[in-house]
Amino acid sequence: MAKEFDALKTEDKEWGRVLVTDDEDDVRALLCRAIENLGCGLLEATTGEGALEVLRNEKVNVVVTDLKMPGMGGMELFKQIQKIYPGMPVILITGFGDINMAVQAIKSGADDYLLKPFDLQRFIVAVQKALRKRYPYLGSHANGIEGHESLAERMGTGRQIAALIASVELVAPTDFTVLITGETGTGKELIVEGLHRLSNRAKGPFVPVDCGSITPTLIESELFGHEKGSYTGAHQSQPGKMEMASGGTLFLDEISNLTLALQAKLLRALEERKIWRVGGIRPIDVDIRVVGAANEDLGAMVQKNLFRKDLYYRLSEFSISIPPLRDRPEDIIFLATRFLMSAKAELTKDILGFSQEAVELLLAFEWPGNVRELRNVIRQAALRCDKYILPENMTISPKKEKAASNTVQQITEIDCIAGNVSLKEVVRKTVADIEKQVITEVLIHARWNKAEAARILSVDYKTIHVKVKEYKISQP
Repeated sequence: MAKEFDALKTEDKEWGRVLVTDDEDDVRALLCRAIENLGCGLLEATTGEGALEVLRNEKVNVVVTDLKMPGMGGMELFKQIQKIYPGMPVILITGFGDINMAVQAIKSGADDYLLKPFDLQRFIVAVQKALRKRYPYLGSHANGIEGHESLAERMGTGRQIAALIASVELVAPTDFTVLITGETGTGKELIVEGLHRLSNRAKGPFVPVDCGSITPTLIESELFGHEKGSYTGAHQSQPGKMEMASGGTLFLDEISNLTLALQAKLLRALEERKIWRVGGIRPIDVDIRVVGAANEDLGAMVQKNLFRKDLYYRLSEFSISIPPLRDRPEDIIFLATRFLMSAKAELTKDILGFSQEAVELLLAFEWPGNVRELRNVIRQAALRCDKYILPENMTISPKKEKAASNTVQQITEIDCIAGNVSLKEVVRKTVADIEKQVITEVLIHARWNKAEAARILSVDYKTIHVKVKEYKISQP
């Protein structure tokens, strides 16, 4: 068996993390050994519940799970993963009697299934295929991205980000000028870095310019450079960012802030591949690939004569639009977990993960500040929390007003007819309804361990016991 595994080793370093879930020790050991020899990181669980706990607290790229396990089976685990971690590749292991269930899972979005006794080589191929689906250029070192995290690992694994990554990979090897649009905090700079790393200019300079942070009087010198004595304070000649980026990529962030006069000079430089320093008497050749980014609609600015139409078309030889985080909720928990792992390392703090209520709050919030806001919220929550991140640790507010108003509406519709409604009774029933819901969700998260639920809710065990009886909460 050892020789067989040696033949299956790859030259890649750890290029993905695989979670193996199986209650049979010998089967799990066999799969784990194959994954380790493949060069992947390894995580293990013996139950479906344990697998979900690992997913909450660790970075996982692919899940391998047996269908038949005590407690939560593989099919229920697959459904939970689909709900909480959309896009996560799942490979199912099944006996002959459960093959129909596995086929149904494939139709529902599972990546593959293996029939026991399975072929080890087929298992390895299935894992490799799932990893490459998860991260389109995982393991690819041809374009200078070795040692860098993939865009999917940094931005998310949902369908929209997968399509965006496909666009990046399509245009990166060309010299097309690219225009990236998206709200503040969506990760435009990550896309630009990805374009540069995957381009034929990856070994050349990457020069960013924040057009919104430089005053209009200095931006021309910043871009084109200047000669000694060209203006007051120009004590020596200085190359501009376009000249410094020659042979590589120039990133013009917040390009909508450029004045119309400077837009004209930029257009001329892009067309002629030549620049003139401020005060210069001869042109300087530049070989650059330009990527522009804006959080405003440049097309609308063109209609208002605030941005040159010819420059807009020159910049948008290829356009990439990044959707806001609120439009891709499938990436929220993935990114939150990533930021939590980073915060744990930064704070050297043992945090077990997110409570179920915290997960629901993260998914319900609209994130006007996008990924940047999510990162800040998670870092602050990690600083405030104990073992688990709870809703009260986060600086965002749950949108429960609608749910509460629905409860009040139901109460008042019934009681008003009877003529016996009172404010005190409405408040009591509303609070009781929310309290029951919260306790039930925490018990589910704690796997119906009342002592653990009491700890999470910061109440004593007796209180939980009494409330469970009062609200007739029972395990399904």
